[in-house]
Parts: sequence; C-alpha cells; structure tokens
Amino acid sequence: MSAGRNLGLATIGIAAILVAPAARAQGVAAVVAAQQQRVESLDASVSGRLVLVDGSGKRVSYKCSIREHGFPDGVRFFEEVDAPQPVRVQVHLERDGRVTARLAHKGSTGKWLPGDYATANPSDALVGSGFSLEDLVDNQFFWKEQAIMGHQACGSRTCDVLQSTPASTDRSQYAKVVSSTDEKTKAVLHVIKTERGSGASKDMTYFDLHQSHGVYGATQIEVKVSGKAGSTLFIIDRGTAKAGLKRGDFDLASPTLEDPGQQNGDN
Repeated sequence: MSAGRNLGLATIGIAAILVAPAARAQGVAAVVAAQQQRVESLDASVSGRLVLVDGSGKRVSYKCSIREHGFPDGVRFFEEVDAPQPVRVQVHLERDGRVTARLAHKGSTGKWLPGDYATANPSDALVGSGFSLEDLVDNQFFWKEQAIMGHQACGSRTCDVLQSTPASTDRSQYAKVVSSTDEKTKAVLHVIKTERGSGASKDMTYFDLHQSHGVYGATQIEVKVSGKAGSTLFIIDRGTAKAGLKRGDFDLASPTLEDPGQQNGDN
C-alpha cells in the first residue's frame, strides 16, 4: 500500500436461511462479539474529505480529520470539518451502547473555546450531510436485540447479514439497522438503517477495502437517504490504524490536530 492510501475505520437484499436455534444463537454471538471487538480496539487517525453531492451532481467538498480510539469507558470519536463554519465533533460510545455527543465551533478569535461547547443530539446531521452524529460510531453492534438474517455474496466476498434492533432504553434515531460484514475480515461492507417514525431508510455503502496494521476497512463511504436527492461521500486520503492515541487527543479545545500522515502513516 502506498503512503497516503490508508485505512478508514469507520462502519442489500436479505437472504434468509433456516438453521437450528442453537446454531443460529451461536452464529449471532460470534458475529456480534467480532464486531464489538473491532470497534473497541480502534486506534485510528485519518484525514480526508466530506463531499456533499446534490441532485444535479454538483459537489461541495470540505477537508476533515478523524480520530477513533477505544478506552476503558467506551469508544471515543473525534472529527474536525473545515466547513464554512468549522466544527469539531466529539462522540462517545459507552460500553452499554449509549451514544452522547458534543460540538465545538471556532470562535471569532480563531480559537476553540470551552464556552463554545454544546451538548448535541446524536441524530443531528453533520454539516448538512447524510451522516448524523450517531452514524459516526457503530453503536448498533452493542444493542441487546441481534439476529442473523442470512449469509450472502457481497461482490467477491461472503457477508454475514445482521439485524440490530434498539431496546426502548437505547437512545437512537433508528428502529433497526441491517449490517453486512465480511465473514473473513469482519469489515463492514453495507448498512441499511431505518429511521423511527418516518420509516425512511439510509443506505451506507463501503468501498475500496484496504488493510492497515492487520485491520480492514473502507477508504470511501457513500450515504444515500430515501426521499432525498444526491448523496454524501466520506473519502479518506491518508492515515493509520495504529495511531497510539491518548485521551488528550480527544480534547475539543486542543489548538490544532496533527496530520495523521505525520503520526504513523502506512507505507
């Protein structure tokens, strides 16, 4: 893999299969455990572009950088987007699957000030894109209700198709999430999310699977929302899946974010 072409960590027709209850339960446990382990072991730092595509194909692109790391109290996600009003997002996926988020906007002095912090709703859109703050973490794998819906071909790969349903206590904008994950690499390849109430669907496709430090992930994610023209792309240009991140790397008030390509870029 060449420098600057690295891993993004990120996150279908359903073919039902008939299996014995014990085999189905074992399959569910194994698939869910593998995905939880993948998310909790994250240590990624990447940079790239958030691209908003309208119905006519016109594109607006913003630079962005992302950090993800699993800590004892859960997984933390940090993103900075160089939009017209630059924004930083901190999302915390707790061990019980609960998601909380905070935002910070750059003040008139150009500094990220504690006074700019605001508690955010995880269902809020990120810079007007198809991504909500909740979409930044794979919290569906931590919900209690999980079911294997089948196994099917995803291009040249074979996928486990997992349906995740939030409990009444789970704070989520979705009624269910169907995830297709590669049986061998455990990478997420395709996700369909159904919103509560409206029933609108969000289709997330993961492209260009790469390996970095033994971890597999996509370098591009496309999101399409039913009933809305256009799409949103998250394109990763460079980064590493072994960044050696610390708690301080997720401080919303830090003066700058180091270029991940200068930390521990893959070659």
